[in-house]
Amino acid sequence: MKPELLLDINCIRHCFQPEMAFRLVMEELTHKFQGILGLYGLSGSGKTTLSKILAGIIHPQIGDFRFCFKGSPAAAPRIIYSPQFPERIFLGVRVQDTVDRIVAHRTDGIKVKDRLVNFLKKFGVGYHEIESRCGFELSGGEVRRLALCLSMSLMPDLLILDEPTIAMGPTGKAQLVAILNDCLLDIQVIVVSHDFNLIRKICQKCWILHHGSLIFRGNLSELKTRTEVKKMVGIHLFDDYWIEG
Repeated sequence: MKPELLLDINCIRHCFQPEMAFRLVMEELTHKFQGILGLYGLSGSGKTTLSKILAGIIHPQIGDFRFCFKGSPAAAPRIIYSPQFPERIFLGVRVQDTVDRIVAHRTDGIKVKDRLVNFLKKFGVGYHEIESRCGFELSGGEVRRLALCLSMSLMPDLLILDEPTIAMGPTGKAQLVAILNDCLLDIQVIVVSHDFNLIRKICQKCWILHHGSLIFRGNLSELKTRTEVKKMVGIHLFDDYWIEG
């Protein structure tokens, strides 16, 4: 069993343009990963900005953060970010060429491909049906499933899924919930989504961003009592079926 993964944030500040009203502000905090963490907020709340910072894609203008394993602070965890718009990556590339390139650079390449095939099967997609096609020949749902399955098959220490259910209907969402609950027990996961229905089904803890600020962090049971927070981000409508459903 892997050691506990910890995240320390030291007063992050970030904005893209000085004249923009939006500014991401994260005060000092420590988070211990125990189950899937949900990052929720309305559009423009800063979810993707924060997730890209945590993935190392964006460097904050002020402040810093650190991931480490409890008891092994020198060991750097492997982090993979699954993007919100994967079609920009796969557009003109054959699926097989992408997979072969990844496999060739991994010592566990054969296992990675086997996991990819199995994850796709759980999504109802046959690898051999799509391997010769380019990204533009896949549907939006197929591209999304391929990106998710590739990310999961690499078995990182932390997997950040940015809006993973875009272009998915009810069946695809149910399949993703099942995979996250049953198949990724050795991976820590952050699910970034504006779909609170997804967050409440799979996440043990939740962070809520609003206009770039963290306005809640805790268990869903704690959130249930925070009426002002729920109304601020439009999730008070879930009160009648908070956990079930």
